[in-house]
Amino acid sequence: GGVRIGPAGIPEDERDYTGNCLVDNTLMKGLGRIFPCAVGVWIGHSPDNTVSHNEICDLYYTAVSVGWRWGYGKSLAKRNRVVFNHLHHLFGQLSDMGGVYTLGPSEGTVIGNNVIHDVDCHSYGGWGLYTDEGTSHLVMENNLVYNTKTGAFHQHYGKENIVRNNIFAYSRLQQIQATRVEKHTSFTLERNIVIFNTGVLLRGRWKQMKIDMRNNCYWRDDGKPFRFEKLTFADWQKRGRDEGSIIADPKFADPKNKDFTLAKDSPVWTLGFKAFDPKQAGLR
Repeated sequence: GGVRIGPAGIPEDERDYTGNCLVDNTLMKGLGRIFPCAVGVWIGHSPDNTVSHNEICDLYYTAVSVGWRWGYGKSLAKRNRVVFNHLHHLFGQLSDMGGVYTLGPSEGTVIGNNVIHDVDCHSYGGWGLYTDEGTSHLVMENNLVYNTKTGAFHQHYGKENIVRNNIFAYSRLQQIQATRVEKHTSFTLERNIVIFNTGVLLRGRWKQMKIDMRNNCYWRDDGKPFRFEKLTFADWQKRGRDEGSIIADPKFADPKNKDFTLAKDSPVWTLGFKAFDPKQAGLR
């Protein structure tokens, strides 16, 4: 792997805690050749770390992993920042993986302004952003995710996460996935742009889950109709989903060639979408 921060368990003595580390402007390439499930940057029980402006590519598993608590028990992985990284070409030898993978209670953690693309997997789980078991109270915003196998974003289960102002493009099988039904709000999905031309828009038990959805833009650029969990968009909204959302061409400059610059007359501005520059991600 590349960098490991913190332990897999919580030390009994607080003097053994690890935190406040910076991993910045580093190229990590060609990982996992000896240990296939190696990670680019792995953060266990450790708070207040920043992973920024790195390029992590050419590996078989996850690029950045944050947190090491399955479920809602005590976790030290708080207030971590994974920002402005270029994470790409995660090859399909393994499954259940992502560009950024998170676990456990994560208050104050931000996953932002990353560019993630070309994520494959052996059988399942080639996601861009992946909030796995118990991930709670983190924010994923201003990320560009494209060319993934099984979705730009997937939440297995978690609590009150915020997924906003992202561009999710051209996943092969489904665009967004949500799995476990829980009594609390699982996550908020707002002001995102989703563009695709293969697979389905949503996968999972969306009808039963508590998910707040609003002011998103959806577009299938091959002209084919699509459904929201087998429902029309009108019926979907009648169920209280996606208030203020639209089906409309976001007017990217050249999305087929990965230019996601938005036109001045894009309809997403009326949704409150805020422009961000993907070119700022990666090595300085």
